[in-house]
Amino acid sequence: MSGGVDSAVSAFLLKERGFDVVGVYMVNWDHVDEGSTHCPRTKDQADAQTVCDQLGIKLHVVNFVKEYWTNVFTPFLTNYRLGRTVVSDIACNTVIKFDLLHQYAFGELHVDAVATGHFARTSQGDFLEKSSGGKPVHLITPVDPLKDQTYFLSGLKSEQLQRSMFPVGSLLKTQVRTIAENERCLSTVAKKAESMGICFVGKRKNFESFLDQYIEPKPGVIMDKRSGIIVSDHKGLHHFTLGKRVRVKPEVCQSPDGLFVCELDPESNTVYVCRGSANPLLYACSFIIEGINWISGTVSKRTLSFRLQRTHPVLPCEVIHLSEGKSRVIPLYPIRAAAPGQTCVFYENDICLGGGQIVEVSETL
Repeated sequence: MSGGVDSAVSAFLLKERGFDVVGVYMVNWDHVDEGSTHCPRTKDQADAQTVCDQLGIKLHVVNFVKEYWTNVFTPFLTNYRLGRTVVSDIACNTVIKFDLLHQYAFGELHVDAVATGHFARTSQGDFLEKSSGGKPVHLITPVDPLKDQTYFLSGLKSEQLQRSMFPVGSLLKTQVRTIAENERCLSTVAKKAESMGICFVGKRKNFESFLDQYIEPKPGVIMDKRSGIIVSDHKGLHHFTLGKRVRVKPEVCQSPDGLFVCELDPESNTVYVCRGSANPLLYACSFIIEGINWISGTVSKRTLSFRLQRTHPVLPCEVIHLSEGKSRVIPLYPIRAAAPGQTCVFYENDICLGGGQIVEVSETL
């Protein structure tokens, strides 16, 4: 129970189907640590408690602040220091929601399954009605393609999915809202805005300023990749993302097409830029990924589909397996802004197969 509408509707649907339901609210971030006087967690926890009271279920509160800091946020900072754009939600789901939470739920609460408000499905059905014993469980995209969260669940294993339910996976987001609006017990969260930003940390008005609280300045230069001319300086690689526009003082560098980040070099602490948003230097013909997680067993097929961000379309590619857990991915068409740190997630039709992290963009146009 996150205090949001998706988990609230999930709990309601489970109750409607006759399940004996208990709620769990996780505390994973301490806003006091960053000197904040406003704590959105207080509101979220209160909303979760109100929904549980209305549904007639008990709410348990579990604290994973230390584990989140060690296993999710610290690696997140390490990657950003090196200019690698990682997605913390994947690690958050893998380590916190589907490992520690499962351990707590099964070990302390002695439940039979754990349900979340993710927009995803499994081959066992939304309510485990298709459970088939020890067969591998497949992660399947939801009915609502605009809310597909399988990208964030790509680090899971079949064993974790065997006792997982996604009650809203076969609903559109609009249907979830309608259920909440029509049920008095869910009125508290019916019109509540979606949570965005870093997993459990939340959305920040200024993401760079937030990172500056945890990452020390490391000055370097911004250099034109083609000419080798230094166009400006910077205070740290964590302020930049591959493919994003860089704004420098007009008196320093004039470029009618704009300057865009095409490479971040942690060894020299240099930000390389190119001119124009469609510059060939921004496009990769292939990249190498490591640490591949196959959700339901190793996939040997060479022709698959992939995406590098949750909101990206699924695109065709060829996968050449180089060694254990390491592969070269060759998109059918050059892909813009493929960057080290990003997770490449593979799909076959509506099945999410798993993915791995980009470690090297080996070819550009």
